[in-house]
Amino acid sequence: MNDIGRAALGAALAALLLGSAHATPDPANQPQQQPGPFQHVVPFDGVWEGSIVIDKEALLVAASTPAGGLPMRIEIHDAVVRVFIKEGDAFVEVKPGLFHIAPVEANAVIFATEASVADGWVECWAFVVTQKDDHTLIVEYSRLVNNVGTPLSDENSKFGTRGVGEFVRLPEKAR
Repeated sequence: MNDIGRAALGAALAALLLGSAHATPDPANQPQQQPGPFQHVVPFDGVWEGSIVIDKEALLVAASTPAGGLPMRIEIHDAVVRVFIKEGDAFVEVKPGLFHIAPVEANAVIFATEASVADGWVECWAFVVTQKDDHTLIVEYSRLVNNVGTPLSDENSKFGTRGVGEFVRLPEKAR
């Protein structure tokens, strides 16, 4: 390297290390920004429907769940989340006003915790979701109940369920 090259390199390093306030980046010399892996993430807002297939091996107590899964609906509008379970021909809301969402890029955790002091009962629900594509979520569901006032000898003292499914976003007109 000749003296001119060394001087230019030294000046560039000094500007970098000292944070020269007078240095103006030349846009022509800047690398093109590549799209990030989450550039095509779509918002979670919408009405999502699907069925959770319950993992029968994970049940801590016997339960009857449909062989084809438990039909559910999740409605997300900004920070407001509502969860519904299909009973007969209608969707019935569970835990109204208690669900929250914590989204990060293509994933989110939707959760609710509820307690009844009078009954000595505490329950948590969680849905861990990731976007498969613009119209599909992969959903893992977990529910854990602790009937703190019930003797451990009772199978309903503590129990949980878990399952997985895919939910599709309903078109605006179908809502």
